[in-house]
Amino acid sequence: MKILLVNGSPRENGVSSKLAANLLSKLGDHGNEIQKYNVNSLNMHGCQECFYCRKNKTDVCAINDDLSEILELVKKTEVLIISTPVFYGDISAQLKCFVDRTWSYYGITGVSADHLPKNRSLVFIQSYGYADDNIYNSLFEKYKSYFNMFGFDNCYLIKAYGSQYSSPEIVNEHEVMEAIEDTAAKLKSVQ
Repeated sequence: MKILLVNGSPRENGVSSKLAANLLSKLGDHGNEIQKYNVNSLNMHGCQECFYCRKNKTDVCAINDDLSEILELVKKTEVLIISTPVFYGDISAQLKCFVDRTWSYYGITGVSADHLPKNRSLVFIQSYGYADDNIYNSLFEKYKSYFNMFGFDNCYLIKAYGSQYSSPEIVNEHEVMEAIEDTAAKLKSVQ
């Protein structure tokens, strides 16, 4: 199985980063092809809304930077894992840069990304400091709807809350570990 991790945390040892690493360790080797990217360390630029993709009827972005390779891999991966802390009520700026660049996938038709493979899996890992388990539920729903358009029909949420830089305790740690185990089992069963 092809697995791609796009880690949106600026801290490689942050909570969302550790949870993604934990999930990958549960998936193990088992013939999986795993690629990992920490977008904070990349030379990347945001979407310029230049319409290059639309004008040229391509799903390739005009910007040639470190995100170019990741955008190509997303088109072919069977499992996409996205991990992010929540900053100001949304995903990290680093991850948002990646998400905005997926706009190029609509370039072929201008309205859809139907050419991409279907029935793929998305794992959305988010962590945040508030001890409220429902405060950012809309984030998963929003990004799930975007990635559904790219053929990621099977979507899973792993949500850790109550963990901040100064107090790394996860309030719902037991629930998070169960979600990692359950998600790993579901992904393995698809193989």
